[in-house]
Amino acid sequence: MSKQRIVSSLVSCVLILVLLGVALLALGEIRLDFISTLLSLIGQSTDQMTNLVVWQIRMPYLGAALITGSCLAISGLILQTLTENPLVDSSILGINAGASLGAVILIGLASQSKTLNVDNWLPRAALIGALLSFIVVSVVSRHGAKMQILLSGVALTALLNGIILMIELSLNKFDFEKILVWLSGSFWNTDRDFLLTYGVLTVVLLLLTWSVHTELETFLLGPAMARSIGVNVAKMRYLLLALAVGLAAIAVSVGGAISIVGLMAPRMAKRLVGSQMRVLVPVSCCLGCIIMVLSTLVANNLFLPSVLPVGLVTGVITMPYFLYLLFKSN
Repeated sequence: MSKQRIVSSLVSCVLILVLLGVALLALGEIRLDFISTLLSLIGQSTDQMTNLVVWQIRMPYLGAALITGSCLAISGLILQTLTENPLVDSSILGINAGASLGAVILIGLASQSKTLNVDNWLPRAALIGALLSFIVVSVVSRHGAKMQILLSGVALTALLNGIILMIELSLNKFDFEKILVWLSGSFWNTDRDFLLTYGVLTVVLLLLTWSVHTELETFLLGPAMARSIGVNVAKMRYLLLALAVGLAAIAVSVGGAISIVGLMAPRMAKRLVGSQMRVLVPVSCCLGCIIMVLSTLVANNLFLPSVLPVGLVTGVITMPYFLYLLFKSN
């Protein structure tokens, strides 16, 4: 892969992301022109209505989309590399379903105990659910082929979704609708403090992933080769798995049950820039953000004044590519 193509691909991804971000801030039930939106972004707008719409109403949705997209993309990249399976991501392995189950159980418990703060306990519940799901898939398919790992994740996802449905049916109408919004993939909490906390966590985990991108690249050569060049394979695998599960848990905590982004973004990035992790990590992250911002833009504008669940739009956008990859691998 030539250096010129890598640079042009990275610059193009950044430009597309910026344009989509500005479009998300400008378009909606209250439409703003792009110049006014840009002036507001750089602090040069004196129009109070424009500043209110950009910063108070729409910026939280942009932040949530960036958090969710980057987390899902890098989590998928790590899992695909470690499992040596290009059809894997956190949603297919059941990690997203496990995180969703943890969150749904917490929401159900919160409806019974008014002292339980959902915002404070949500990341822990999602992380525990995601971790347990991945452990189950790893144990069941530890000696299996790539397709067995995939099928184990699909089966676990179906089982966990069934459990989630049973929990839903036991709740009152208000809590049922709250969980339904969550499972459809929506930015259910756009509070600034909430998003700031998860934004900081996302940056920390992404920086940690970048710090070990060289070690991650050695797994492309296989565990034996990685061990021969001095990598502590067992220790690094645990660290990378922890990063993947943590990123998936953050994505579920912010965006609910959004799937397939972690499959699509790394695969597209590999087609653009090859397999060098030093460029694959940022390009995958950028593409994940592009998918989520585009999905949010469509969800917020397609059927105004109604707003579609972001997860539904994301599924429509990404599923054809997933089916293409699935049939191509056979």
